Amino acid sequence: MTEKVGTALGQLEAGFGLELSAEQKHQVRVYIEKLRKWNAHVNLTAIERVEEHLRLNFFEAFWAGREFLEEGTRLADVGAGAGFPGLAMKIYRASLQVTLIEPNYKKAVFLKEAARELELSVEVFIGKGEVFARWDDVDVVTFRALRPSREVLRRLVGTGVRLLLFEGQEGLRDDRIRLVREARVPLSEQRWVRLVEVVG
Repeated sequence: MTEKVGTALGQLEAGFGLELSAEQKHQVRVYIEKLRKWNAHVNLTAIERVEEHLRLNFFEAFWAGREFLEEGTRLADVGAGAGFPGLAMKIYRASLQVTLIEPNYKKAVFLKEAARELELSVEVFIGKGEVFARWDDVDVVTFRALRPSREVLRRLVGTGVRLLLFEGQEGLRDDRIRLVREARVPLSEQRWVRLVEVVG
């Protein structure tokens, strides 16, 4: 397993044009092992194919963090699940101020434990995005596992918070959002990351 991870990390660094430090690589290995142990009890993510897991869950987040987020960005990840992309982004950009929003209690406990073991300072909010009240403390909110609800969009009007969407080629169509920037994910034909803002 360790050898597979090491080989895949090298290939994906080249494919995404990223360079991870020894500490970041160590954190990825610790994270994967934590996921493997917890998956026996809590359905977090499929990790059977190491390279695909690293590409979709870790490197997409690393790359998007580099391409779309500035140092010190206050980031909220709605529906954080197993921590992708929010916790993975924190590995790549330590200066991010990350809040992981997750309504499932067991998954939220995993996020807290994983962050502690990875020595990453993040906040975990147990609840849905619709009841999160501190949008004034957020610059960018990510949506990967789900789409932003009408209620979340309504709450974001006038806050200046931008949405970072992990999507297929056909993106979210809603007259309340405006595209700011988009880029196709490396090593993929169909996956895109889009930065949008809520206009009303």
